[in-house]
Amino acid sequence: MVIFKYELKQMKTLIIAWSVAMAVFVFLLVPVYMDIGKSVGTDSQQLEHIISDNEFLQAVDMSAEFLSQPIGMYGFLNGWFFTLAASVLSIHVGLSVNTKDFTGKSADFIYTKPFNRSKVFLSKLSAASVAVFTVGIVYFVSSYAALSINLPEGFDLRMFLHLAFSLIMLQALYLALGILVGIVWPRNRRPVLLSVTVVFITIVIGTFAATMSLDWLLFLAPPKFFGGSVIASMGGYDMRFVYWLFFLVITFTASGYFIFRKKDLITVLGGR
Repeated sequence: MVIFKYELKQMKTLIIAWSVAMAVFVFLLVPVYMDIGKSVGTDSQQLEHIISDNEFLQAVDMSAEFLSQPIGMYGFLNGWFFTLAASVLSIHVGLSVNTKDFTGKSADFIYTKPFNRSKVFLSKLSAASVAVFTVGIVYFVSSYAALSINLPEGFDLRMFLHLAFSLIMLQALYLALGILVGIVWPRNRRPVLLSVTVVFITIVIGTFAATMSLDWLLFLAPPKFFGGSVIASMGGYDMRFVYWLFFLVITFTASGYFIFRKKDLITVLGGR
């Protein structure tokens, strides 16, 4: 509990800043995009024409059917703004929860306390999870409030739950990946740059896979796992990606745990 509280205290400012930022951007952007959606209307032919002339919308798999729904513009925002921002945050938290001990010269405090490695790892994982999912929950609540205000006629609650919860699932994946990379490469001094780079690479892979119709390559592109158009057409998630995501989360977390436990104390504290 000591390490958990210590780690959480270290991330307090980050949690507050990101939670406030996500809520503010939700309330700023949702009304704007709702107005755009209403100005375009529900004319499927007009929407098809807009999408056919917009290479970006084609690359991110936006469909006229999905964008014509009241919640369509929120789905676009969720998938290609908020989810990517939350993914960068998640992998950064996973990386920095380990790397900061080495770059900030606090490894002695953590690794020479009378706690076994398992407890240290689980405390770090718990603190990082609280930080990341607190931001996710704030986003979830803010999104529901913003949609309720801007769509007084109502919206598809089931679709909203699928869209918003997909962000939280991707947070779990990128957090687990960040923790694993942070354990393998603890002396990385630029976790923010690495976080942005990893998320950007997965976006490029996903866009390339969608453009070239390489379905197998989509399994390497988490941002493409839960597209709004796919959720709308299937009435839910593509379960292949759900199973794959949980497999990766478990694999990354378990690998990080076993590597962390095996690290020699001299290796951990030495070589500065």
